[in-house]
Amino acid sequence: NNLFFPAPNGVYVYNSLADFYTAANDALDNPTGTMSPVQYERFQFRYSALPGAALPLQVLKAHRVDLYGQDNFRVSDNFNVLFGVRLGTFFFENTALENSAITAMDFIDIDENRGYQINTGNMPSTQILWEPRLGFNWDVSGNKTLQFRGGTGIFTGRPPYVWLSNQIGNNGVLTGFIDDRGKTTYPFRPDASVFIPSTPTLPSTFDIAVADEDYKFPQVWKSNLAVDYKLPLGLIATVEFLYNKNINSVLYFDANLEPSNGTLNGPDKRPRFLGNGNPSRINDNVSRAAVLTTTNEGYYAGASFKLEYPSSKGLYAMAAYTYSRAKDLMGAGSIASGSWTSARSINGNNNLELSYADFDIPHRITGLLGYRLSYGNSFFGATGLSLGYVGDKSRAVGFNGISFAAAGDLNQDGVQNNDLIYVPNSANELQFEQFTSGGKTFTVADQIAAFDAFIDQDEYLSTRRGMYAERNGRVLPWLHRFDLSVTQDFGLLIGGKRHSIQFRADILNVGNLFNDEWGVGNTLITDRPLTYRSLDANGTPVYRFATQVIDGETQMLRNTFVPSTSPSNVWTAQFGLRYTFE
Repeated sequence: NNLFFPAPNGVYVYNSLADFYTAANDALDNPTGTMSPVQYERFQFRYSALPGAALPLQVLKAHRVDLYGQDNFRVSDNFNVLFGVRLGTFFFENTALENSAITAMDFIDIDENRGYQINTGNMPSTQILWEPRLGFNWDVSGNKTLQFRGGTGIFTGRPPYVWLSNQIGNNGVLTGFIDDRGKTTYPFRPDASVFIPSTPTLPSTFDIAVADEDYKFPQVWKSNLAVDYKLPLGLIATVEFLYNKNINSVLYFDANLEPSNGTLNGPDKRPRFLGNGNPSRINDNVSRAAVLTTTNEGYYAGASFKLEYPSSKGLYAMAAYTYSRAKDLMGAGSIASGSWTSARSINGNNNLELSYADFDIPHRITGLLGYRLSYGNSFFGATGLSLGYVGDKSRAVGFNGISFAAAGDLNQDGVQNNDLIYVPNSANELQFEQFTSGGKTFTVADQIAAFDAFIDQDEYLSTRRGMYAERNGRVLPWLHRFDLSVTQDFGLLIGGKRHSIQFRADILNVGNLFNDEWGVGNTLITDRPLTYRSLDANGTPVYRFATQVIDGETQMLRNTFVPSTSPSNVWTAQFGLRYTFE
């Protein structure tokens, strides 16, 4: 059972703080008013549509059956092969509810062809997923001096049941949904429940999430090949190559979005849609129909190189480097509608292009050096010291990568902040409007000069002039961190059994202890350097360039990053005490 429905307290979006204050003060002065004194940009409210406003529980009942078999085949004394196959089947009980109003409507499929039908009462059909796999190990000389190992196979990921329960909870039957834009119909109220109809019935506006009946759980074809080689001085060198290819990967599309009907004017010729709200909807009373489906696009490729000194006489050392690249169409969260709107695109979120995955780490270096000295007999002890290192260049900031997009709805598809920017050959190719912020007025010329300077200072954007920014295209600068660990053990043999106490001290990001600039990450100023304001008479976008505060003064945006100031970017120490016995 799941109980989740967003916007149950009401969501108000106003065009300015002044508008919000006006609306909030009106709620105090005129609590029974029926109209907002100002026009809001958007109002959303979701409520239970069940009799008596009962809790809209989402009940999902799923069943999974797996069969697995494998066999080890010894080709020779030094060559082993493993064969295996898993057969998995998934099926669902009929807990979904049909929305007859939705069933009667016409939508588009993922290729934007009309005639696509949605039935919220139909869960995905029973799935049978085959997972064959093969692995091998070849000890070339039989003494483990040179070994080749690898394998290939299909693997099914953990079933993302929350994606399927979205259909049960967002069918337009359990809850009602108000999605109103650019009006004064709903005044600001601290308690939005006043807008629940006196007799909740099937709502007039639907926000639908549904799984395509042919949806399949995620599957990946994984392959790897590695070689281990013993070097002099006890060192072991390892080289490993990995390649993963998506077979079934998550993809959402909005089946109620009218296809584009033109393009923007100017150097940016991206598709232009019909406009915010009803113009961009196939069915006016469906705010969104997020359909969960699958795609085989996307891959991961990586190469790792490692040099290791296995533990000997208390000494251990390791150093490794990994280069990788991961691409997909989108990274999905737990909410269907949010997964679709949070995608970043050029041609609209129903036409995503293969680009870098959210958690792609192109470069990563790790190292570890440790030494442990043990001494004593009946009264014994041990002293340990280890120093670890991690350095990487990552695309992830929190749960997302860095995608330079325009604030606002540049392509007029009703989705905010998702349109990847066009990076001009020269900023004067774009149109800007003069504006005032922080008591300073920024002219068109100011913004053109500042945008060109901003592009030049960014190592990624400066390579994209005359092209569009890519989803997750920007990589964070290198970050290097060391962690130090010291342990001291004291113990006794009592009745033939060991009793010991260990004191442990860890200093995380220890380099920062000696230099406050070491081990400090970077904070992204903004991934929206441009704010879309309007289209001129020719259909050319008009922008404002972003600002940042420098030394307490509002300035044009200068930097992609500034040094981070969060507690996680300074050294920390932790101490522990542990008692063990046998």
